[in-house]
Amino acid sequence: MPLTRRQLLQAGAVAGAGLLVQPQPASAARTVPGPAAALMFSEPLPTLSELGVLDMRAGGAAELWMRNARHSFHSRMELTDTFAYQDASASQTYLGPVILARRGTPFTLTVHNDLRWHPLASAIDPGLVPPGSNDAEYPRTSTHLHGGNTRPGSDGHPELVFYPGRSFTYSYDNNQDAAGLWYHDHALGITRLNVYAGLAGGYVLRDTLGSGIDTGDGTYLPSPPYEVPLVVQDRMFNPDGTFAYPPNAELTLSDGTPRPWAPEFFGDVATVNGKCWPNLDVARGKYRFRVYNGSDARFYNFKFVVAGNALEFAQIGTDGGLLDAPVRLNKLVLGPGERADIVVDFAGLPAGSRVALTNNARTPFPDGPVAVQQDGMPLPEIMQFTVQSHSGYTAPLPARLRAEPLTRLAALPTAATRPMTMVEVLNPAGVPVMALLNNRSYSSPEVTVVQGDTLEQWELINTTEDAHPIHLHFTQFQVLNRQRFRVEDYLEETGYIDPASGLVTPGRGAAVPVAPFLMGRPTPPPAHERGWKDTVVAMPGEVTRIRVPFGAGAAGGAPVAIGSSFKGEYVWHCHILEHEDNDMMQRYVIA
Repeated sequence: MPLTRRQLLQAGAVAGAGLLVQPQPASAARTVPGPAAALMFSEPLPTLSELGVLDMRAGGAAELWMRNARHSFHSRMELTDTFAYQDASASQTYLGPVILARRGTPFTLTVHNDLRWHPLASAIDPGLVPPGSNDAEYPRTSTHLHGGNTRPGSDGHPELVFYPGRSFTYSYDNNQDAAGLWYHDHALGITRLNVYAGLAGGYVLRDTLGSGIDTGDGTYLPSPPYEVPLVVQDRMFNPDGTFAYPPNAELTLSDGTPRPWAPEFFGDVATVNGKCWPNLDVARGKYRFRVYNGSDARFYNFKFVVAGNALEFAQIGTDGGLLDAPVRLNKLVLGPGERADIVVDFAGLPAGSRVALTNNARTPFPDGPVAVQQDGMPLPEIMQFTVQSHSGYTAPLPARLRAEPLTRLAALPTAATRPMTMVEVLNPAGVPVMALLNNRSYSSPEVTVVQGDTLEQWELINTTEDAHPIHLHFTQFQVLNRQRFRVEDYLEETGYIDPASGLVTPGRGAAVPVAPFLMGRPTPPPAHERGWKDTVVAMPGEVTRIRVPFGAGAAGGAPVAIGSSFKGEYVWHCHILEHEDNDMMQRYVIA
């Protein structure tokens, strides 16, 4: 496939967008004066105290207000019109406060929609939103607790939206393993824009005292101020400081204007916790970083680099909780929606050392172009850590992170094995117009029905050329393995391709077992991926097998990460938000 069909929107925008990492002509418009390198690492990273904390560890009831705001991404930039989740202090101007919760302690969260207009109104695609919507002036919202084991009515279903002037109360039982979850908007057809504008925030679920090591008291693991969330997002800005979201020059609307939706959005500015290329001054000791990939479509291959060398660090947890033991790494790949719980030790570095968080993942991932000249959108620098002279948290990491090892689902019997496919739909010119699961649109009447408290094996069969981070609501699963397969032969067997056009045609055919088309041997997941997951990267040309518990009793009495069993409708989807909005999302029902 030609690379330019995914990259053209960015290539056309490079000359006009400000704050570019790559060199620009002297005459190019800029959000701020001078080269982008002069802006890097000059803004302090907002930590928990600056982001704000909504402490719900004792339970009860809380409120958040979604409001329009103006945010400073950099002191040398104009203010940017944004969305924010605000607590009673109303101090947030982008993102939301970090919610602290306690395992087994429920609370309710009432979210008020006080939004007045959309800062990305020009990027709303009329073909993706429900008929009659006016999201430019009355933005729809639905708050999803990503990774939460919630009942259907509190899941943040994409159609369970509420409008300005309305509120919605969510019930969170917190009946699951301690983990770094997050909350974000999930409104049908505009998720990518609502999240881009700022509707996202961290959610840290702690162990109860005496029941585990993840209590946040610093006894076993670094605690605040040595525990820091890192919400990593790529953004793009116009010279006046407003958000940029370039239209798709390869597709047009009925009036001949470029279509607002594009296959992927890749920004040219790295933001962490709402600041451009920030710096964090760190003590000589360990830091626990809760890393969130909050980008629309960008994958990251993170490294901590000091004096040209990659610094080793430990991953201690995945999306759904702690691993059995720390895993030593020197790089980490995260897809959109994935989180990683890591510990970096700065104790061995001399004062004054500067450690760069770098990234070399391609766009699109994994095989997109590297260079700007080839229509790539590299984002090599993310943030910096500057080592101070004083000591910090120096206690050793526990050799074991759990009192009891994780229940391994690989050897347990399953109630069903389901082939679940990912396909890309092109027009006759070879331009992508949508991405689908099982070649069905979200509105398809065909709905997957699973039985409650059963264990299933889902085989995520990626027939496209890009990686897709697949997210299942309600549950936490485990990765079994990955294996190559013959893509073209498999597609022919599904019947997805229209013989007349030779193109994948929505609604045709059905997913079929992948076994006859497999190549080579299955590859088990790496050690740092052998924990509970709610989002998994399905690589192109591979089947990714996951074992999915649909309720607390799915493992025959053995504990799983989720502690509750509910019935009702949920969704599963690609967490590349441009794909989710059009139309790579399907409903499933727990019966």
